[in-house]
Amino acid sequence: MTKKLKNNFDQWWNDGENKFKKSLYLFLGWWDDGNNKLLKAIFISLAVHFMFAIFWFLFIGFNYIINLF
Repeated sequence: MTKKLKNNFDQWWNDGENKFKKSLYLFLGWWDDGNNKLLKAIFISLAVHFMFAIFWFLFIGFNYIINLF
């Protein structure tokens, strides 16, 4: 993975290298590029909070349904 991400994503993605390495690069390398880390941290925090909120609402809903019967 010595190549940098080009403007044309299709060429970069389909150049014959391992797709797993490219997926890891996309999901793990985005933090280290140095741009907008504060904004990235805010989005990660919001995503985690939404995930916990969804599970909390599901938990409340299942408890409500269980207590009806």
